[in-house]
Amino acid sequence: MENGFVEFLPWMFMLFGVFLAGGSLWVIRSETRGRHWREIEGRITGYRTHSSRNYEGMVSTLHSAEIAYKFPGMPPALLVDDVATGEIPEIGKTVRLRYNPDDPAEVAVWAPARLSIFYIAFLAMGLLFIAAGVFALYIGPS
Repeated sequence: MENGFVEFLPWMFMLFGVFLAGGSLWVIRSETRGRHWREIEGRITGYRTHSSRNYEGMVSTLHSAEIAYKFPGMPPALLVDDVATGEIPEIGKTVRLRYNPDDPAEVAVWAPARLSIFYIAFLAMGLLFIAAGVFALYIGPS
């Protein structure tokens, strides 16, 4: 039983690494999908506040910016940023937005670097788990 687990352990490492690396690549790809979209300017007009309680009962408050934008010849529209932070957004600040020219209803805040370090770290961890699994397969019990 114990020997079977030891032989399976490298595969578990590699599977976990594939999960981390694959998930990171999927998120990086979806976050940068707008790099070929058209850019427009938006302005922060307000914010929405979200409170949540963690398992210890501590309350944290996060704020999501409400961004107004307008396409030429269209009425103004509102976008709520999908990234919430602990800081209150600066009302009146301009924000870069990008929209899909094939589907102008698809609009996103254009800030590809704001979470890239986080995703790159998970990608690197995934690759390390894969490498550790491959290494363990070659030096493991014969």
